[in-house]
Amino acid sequence: MTATPRFLYSIGRCAALASVLAVSAPASLWAQAQGPAAASAEALGRPFVTVNGEAQSVARAEVLLREQLARGAPNSPQVQSAVRDALVNQALMAQAATKDGLDKLPLVQAQIELARQAVLMQAWQQQLAQSKEITDDELKQEYDRQVKLLGSRQFRLRHLLVNEEATAKLLLDRVKAGGKIADLAAEYSLDEATRSAGGLTDWMAQGEMVPALLKAVESLKAGQLASAPVRGLAGWHVLALEDARAFTPPARDTLKPQLQRAVIQQRLQAALEKMRETAKVE
Repeated sequence: MTATPRFLYSIGRCAALASVLAVSAPASLWAQAQGPAAASAEALGRPFVTVNGEAQSVARAEVLLREQLARGAPNSPQVQSAVRDALVNQALMAQAATKDGLDKLPLVQAQIELARQAVLMQAWQQQLAQSKEITDDELKQEYDRQVKLLGSRQFRLRHLLVNEEATAKLLLDRVKAGGKIADLAAEYSLDEATRSAGGLTDWMAQGEMVPALLKAVESLKAGQLASAPVRGLAGWHVLALEDARAFTPPARDTLKPQLQRAVIQQRLQAALEKMRETAKVE
């Protein structure tokens, strides 16, 4: 059961497209510390550090630096020094692996090929994501689509989750006999997100709920218990409707970044499907 409802719940479901959502950095992050000339392709190809005669380029340092900045590290001399150390360490271990013939192992070669393929995939996604400006009409259409999917009502449930229907029926009988779902949830529920709260969920819009759970509670009154256990995605639920209310979505202007990401995902998915239609896959 979803414990924390989120507007635009479908954003991010396509993990393969998630990498394109990062905003690309200006010409060269490394260049910001090294001077304007460092932003050129020639400068990026220069050796940054040489290990046993093997050059590690400024471009490689740039990639590692961007990874650190993406994790929240500052572009500081300390971080740049750590990048240099990382390049040296990686080069030494890669050289040792090559010396031992590990680069000839079939599974290692496959990992190298997959890594190259993944980098090219991300570069293609990034290029496509930035190739066309997102219009206000597109943002409005996506907002309207998501609002429609989420529905007009929200529900808050009191529930417990178990693996077996027979167990759910026994617990439901205990509730009908006067037991409290909150007490039984603390003892028996497998839902880590709600067990410590006595089985109480956050507010969930209609579109965020598993259809079987929605069907079980949408006709109930506040405080009313579902007459039978309900099978969800993770097991069997004993549940009651805690409360219901009209759903008011956030204002569109407050969701611009999420809407932009959703539009980009749709563009990428459409481009991928078009390529699959014409691809020769045997």
